[in-house]
Amino acid sequence: MRLFSNAVVRSFDPAAPDTTSAVAPDSILVNGETIVAVGTRAELLDIAATESSTTAALASAGGIGATTVIPGLEIEEIDCAGQVVLPGLVDAHMHSVHYADSLTDLDLSNVRSLAEAVEAIRERASQMPFGEWVVGSGWDLNKWDDPRYPDRQLLDQAVPDHPVAMWSVDLHTLWTNAHGLEIAGIDDLTADPFGGEFVRDDEGWLTGLVREDATDLVARYIPEPTREEQVERLDRTQKLFLSQGLTGIHDFDSIASTLGWYDLREADRQHIRVTKYLRGPEVPWAIETGWHTGDGDDWLHRGGLKLFSDGALGSHTSHMSSPFPDPNAHESERDGERDDSAEEIAASGDLGVSAEASEQEYYTYPGTLPEEALSTEAVDANYGIAQMSEDDLFDNARLATEAGISVAIHAIGDQANHHVLNVFERLRETTKDAEERFERPLRHRVEHAQFIQPDDVARFAELEVIASMQPRHCISDLHLLHLIDESAQLAAYAWPDLLSAGAHVAFGSDGPVEPANPFAAIYAAMTRANISGDATTSFQPRRRLSAVEAVRQHTLGPAYAAGLEDRRGYLAPGMDADFIVVDTDPCAADGLTELSTLDHAGLLGYESEEALFAHAEAIRDTTVALTVVGGQVKYQA
Repeated sequence: MRLFSNAVVRSFDPAAPDTTSAVAPDSILVNGETIVAVGTRAELLDIAATESSTTAALASAGGIGATTVIPGLEIEEIDCAGQVVLPGLVDAHMHSVHYADSLTDLDLSNVRSLAEAVEAIRERASQMPFGEWVVGSGWDLNKWDDPRYPDRQLLDQAVPDHPVAMWSVDLHTLWTNAHGLEIAGIDDLTADPFGGEFVRDDEGWLTGLVREDATDLVARYIPEPTREEQVERLDRTQKLFLSQGLTGIHDFDSIASTLGWYDLREADRQHIRVTKYLRGPEVPWAIETGWHTGDGDDWLHRGGLKLFSDGALGSHTSHMSSPFPDPNAHESERDGERDDSAEEIAASGDLGVSAEASEQEYYTYPGTLPEEALSTEAVDANYGIAQMSEDDLFDNARLATEAGISVAIHAIGDQANHHVLNVFERLRETTKDAEERFERPLRHRVEHAQFIQPDDVARFAELEVIASMQPRHCISDLHLLHLIDESAQLAAYAWPDLLSAGAHVAFGSDGPVEPANPFAAIYAAMTRANISGDATTSFQPRRRLSAVEAVRQHTLGPAYAAGLEDRRGYLAPGMDADFIVVDTDPCAADGLTELSTLDHAGLLGYESEEALFAHAEAIRDTTVALTVVGGQVKYQA
């Protein structure tokens, strides 16, 4: 047995709430992978003595993680140095292979202009063998000093001897060059696939931007790491996650991640728990091989099927009920800025790009137009992209559910969320029948649920649909929220609204779209302000969430979504021994007079805005001392 002692234990146990009290248990007793008891050190030693029929005094241990063995009791004690123990945090929406690749590929998240992005790509290409793909991600034109869409002309001139594939920060748009398009067999006459687009200029020529489902037609030609290389990348990534306090993830990547995690498991190198979700092309294989949601083991748990309803806000492809702003609305006031940017790009480095070649229109929102809007809206009005029709979503969801596979549907725009809820409403009887037949819950989910029509908030609870959400999206999207029609009065990043309605919520990161660090996500849920701590940027403060509730959505929320709420999500006897030791207490702070989960004044029980932000920033900067998974220390600072 192991005794983790000298701690402030915040168990988050619904049956024995301790998170609102200054008095908390100080120790956890673990046997194998399971918690035996939570309480005071003296109580737990008595329990251990009852099992071993021997008592003995314990010599003091020195420093965090220091251990000693209690003579006779055969207990290893680990001193937590007075720090705080929390249930292990779980990321309910993660792309592990993409995250692993992002740690190796070119990172464009910090570039601040198109010229800077092109130069970074050229520099990376200069270090690579002739003809190899240059792959990267993270570019976000909305944060550039010259917010114009990139095109292939700049890449063709700067990197003529390499195919290029640069993913946008939201992974919904791919920027490539002529070499990349040629390898993929795509030319100016290639038709757009349903649910995707090859962006063209006014004359019909390909710009090199590829959106949504069309990206698959290019991405399949990008060489993948070998299976051995993928395993090493995943191993490096799981170590990062453990250091940030994650004991589990819900993984939404493709078969490559399934094989990678399987290989780590077989090699006894998997140290983080994974709930694995399927992608559409894997469904026939899954049905044929008998994949059922809820199967697997304690380390590789089987989740459901992910489908896509729409795109992303940053790529202007989220499916909305109101169109994105007219791209020409502010054309005149931007003319001077655009000219300056064109000259800057032309003059930068030695790209050899003329100002004329660099001249582009701002914010050319491509998308699709619902037929019913043709009579009232301009032909070029953009409502985003519906990647699948409601009927197609239903047909795919029904096929999976009948096979014992739950469904998670990506929906960001309010119209996409409305369609997805319609799908789940139509699916109710099929789901009930499948749950009875397979004798397990099939809990359907909406991934992201960023913008919701007011009448649809209650439907999440009524239909028992889980809202799988990512708090960091709220604060990363602050510069994009002007794109949303305020008159629609949408519920935006509405975690408290959904919880108040009785819906289940599960928090994650959508990594690598956002960093995986869950403490930064808790900060985002608490403040709804930019990551630097600027309170003036807070978006709809009435929708802030307390730290305690944000932790709960990172613990019990993902456990419930995976059907594992009787095993994980809080610390109590019989639960899996997954927990972390940290230096910051989310349940107590100066200026916190009471814990208010939902507070429409936005102060969440703090005496002032300053007190709230001081606590939120301390949580954001939390240091993890120990991460314990299955009773074993998997990370130690």
